[in-house]
Amino acid sequence: MKSYFSLKNLTSSLLIFFIYCSCKSEKTESAHTVREVMDQVVTRLYNDLNAQQLDTIRQRYILNFLTNDEKHVLATKFWTFEVNTPVTVSLMRNTKQLEIPFWLSETGFKKTQMVVKNEEYDYEVWQKDFDKGAVELGINGFDKHRPVYFISVAAREKSADLQVTNVYPSEFPMSVMKKGAFTYHDWDSLILTEIPAELDGQILFTTVRGRAREAHLVDAFRKTIAPSSEKPDQIMLTMSGDPKTAMDIQWRTNASSGLATVKYWESNGNDTLVSKGLSSKIEDRLLQNDRYIFRHTARLDKLKPGTVYNYKVGCENGEWSHIASFKTEKSGNDGFSFIWFGDTHESGIWGDMAQKSLKRHPDISFFDIAGDLVSTGLNRDEWDELWMHSGDIFQSKPLMPVPGNHDSQDGLGAGMYQEMFSLPANGPEGLPKEMTYAFNYQDALFIMIDATLSVPAQTQWLEEKLRTSKARWKFVFFHFPPYNFVEPYDEIRREWCTLFDKYHVDMVMNGHMHYYLRTKPMNNGKAMASPAQGTIYTMSISIPGKQEAWPAEDYAVKRYQDGPLYQHIAMKGNTLTYQCLDPDGVVRDAFEIIK
Repeated sequence: MKSYFSLKNLTSSLLIFFIYCSCKSEKTESAHTVREVMDQVVTRLYNDLNAQQLDTIRQRYILNFLTNDEKHVLATKFWTFEVNTPVTVSLMRNTKQLEIPFWLSETGFKKTQMVVKNEEYDYEVWQKDFDKGAVELGINGFDKHRPVYFISVAAREKSADLQVTNVYPSEFPMSVMKKGAFTYHDWDSLILTEIPAELDGQILFTTVRGRAREAHLVDAFRKTIAPSSEKPDQIMLTMSGDPKTAMDIQWRTNASSGLATVKYWESNGNDTLVSKGLSSKIEDRLLQNDRYIFRHTARLDKLKPGTVYNYKVGCENGEWSHIASFKTEKSGNDGFSFIWFGDTHESGIWGDMAQKSLKRHPDISFFDIAGDLVSTGLNRDEWDELWMHSGDIFQSKPLMPVPGNHDSQDGLGAGMYQEMFSLPANGPEGLPKEMTYAFNYQDALFIMIDATLSVPAQTQWLEEKLRTSKARWKFVFFHFPPYNFVEPYDEIRREWCTLFDKYHVDMVMNGHMHYYLRTKPMNNGKAMASPAQGTIYTMSISIPGKQEAWPAEDYAVKRYQDGPLYQHIAMKGNTLTYQCLDPDGVVRDAFEIIK
């Protein structure tokens, strides 16, 4: 049975996240999709132009470079659907986009005098009449203009029951064109504020700003400062299983020379064990000096608790890494410590501080990052910078992160983030795996939430984890801070903070706002006298701050307008000791919780 959309039968669906990077061979046959065309075009550009020339191409050059067949695909296969009656399609184009899409006038669209506005942007309205049958629309442009065009559709005969079917891409639900509606799923708080009466009530096609990347060529090409080689690098530990008996190891090479392999042994033993892993080929199409790499992941199981292991990684027929080491979690609850960072944004300033932090606290068990590890999560060169600046700290201490809005950007999901990490796959059903997860370490529960995903869709899972936990200490990490002076995050407070109150979460760790904050113990939005009565919310930053305004926050105990800072938390018995430090080791904030 055909599915369809009708204003008389309004349906809704969840946004499915794109994975921007994938493994595929270069195509030489005729391309039929925008993606296939752009893959072929980029490959030809690499063959024909040098790096300086790639940086200068503009729309006129690109149109001359394309074949007629490629232009046809780019003009007709970006957005397609079918209608059961003649319609008028209205296309809302942001007025600040410098280049009008090349196909718009050529295919018969006419600019009107109408204007549509939201709280940030103005859009001019272009229209075209279509007969019953297929409607085919082209790319937003060769730039990366983030406020991409969106459309509305109305039957030319007002009495007709318009049905829209076979929509591509199908991931984005249709809505109703009206004031208060949003158009971009990656910014659903950005709502329409001005709509011409002629368009009010039409079928609205929603989208994501990430679609601007689909044909991006102008000022698009990048270089990494840390290209891959045959020698394994970017070696990193994570924990997807029981930290007492398992450890995950990830690394990078520029080629796959056989099965990904880890050789490991107890530091005081002689027997060498071998574990095989998985390899995946990753593409960043616009990374001109390192388009393809291989990312390798192996999990070591049946390890001994509290034991130091040495290891090296490689492929059977390739080079091997230097020897590194890690220690599994001890049995019992005799105490441990960890370090966490706010927004790192692939910064060298953060990397310097992170390396100093491990030298200062060599006995920590792992690191956490509360989101925005990089600034543009789909650009692999930024991940290269992050790992380069971190040195070798993650070769000996696992990293357990959560994504922020920059890691999962413009509605395209966090495909590159997911390629980087092997994390517990125990998050909410129906949501992307390894983005939200939970793990235990000694007598502490760590709940790691991807706050860029639906908040209500994760509430039941969150409550189940809190309700069933017998851990003495409970920590929750996610990117968006419920307490700050910029954005109230009412949904998070309503859905999650009430559970923190109900099940007494000790601390919540956030980032995003680029300043440091520690609140009083909070319960139901009110400051309490002691940590036993409420949850302490902390927000930190690993780079210089950006706050211009600095209004008072009555729930704050300590604030700093600038970074970089990091946090060291240690637990032993009934006592938790918290310190916030700067790169020189100066303690900027400290407190204890005694249970």
